[in-house]
Amino acid sequence: MKIVKIIICCFIAMVYACGNTKSNSQNTVQAAEIAIEKKDSIGEKGTEFFNITLEEALAKAEAEGKYVLINFHTKTCGPCRKMEKEIFPTPECGEYINNHFVPIMIDGEDGGIGQEIAKKYTIYIFPTYLVLSPNGFKEGEILGAKFDVAIFLDMLKTIIHDV
Repeated sequence: MKIVKIIICCFIAMVYACGNTKSNSQNTVQAAEIAIEKKDSIGEKGTEFFNITLEEALAKAEAEGKYVLINFHTKTCGPCRKMEKEIFPTPECGEYINNHFVPIMIDGEDGGIGQEIAKKYTIYIFPTYLVLSPNGFKEGEILGAKFDVAIFLDMLKTIIHDV
């Protein structure tokens, strides 16, 4: 009988935690979307995500001698939102990414072009940070969120051989 009570308590705690996480994720998603609509960068000195198509990003990267960095995310991805809120807005992240990449964001589960691009590059884990050369060649990817700026940037540097 004690085991049943413990299981029920655990179940109730999980349901409560999931319910709060979903609500917070939805609020965070709305806040992030509003911030992106108001300006192209997530933070004042942070990473500047361009509101352009992949083809436009590739052309811009070629013209500027940079790589393309695609932030594959979804509207319900908590770790995606945390990266967008805590990592990309940092000056260190912004300086490095803005100088070496043309960063764009793509919703990998939007049911449209974003989902087609995710499928083309076999992206099934969110977030995934995909690095492309200007010709669209896949240089590398980072699977999952990295909540340490130095580690995230070191991984990007390794992909583009800037170590």
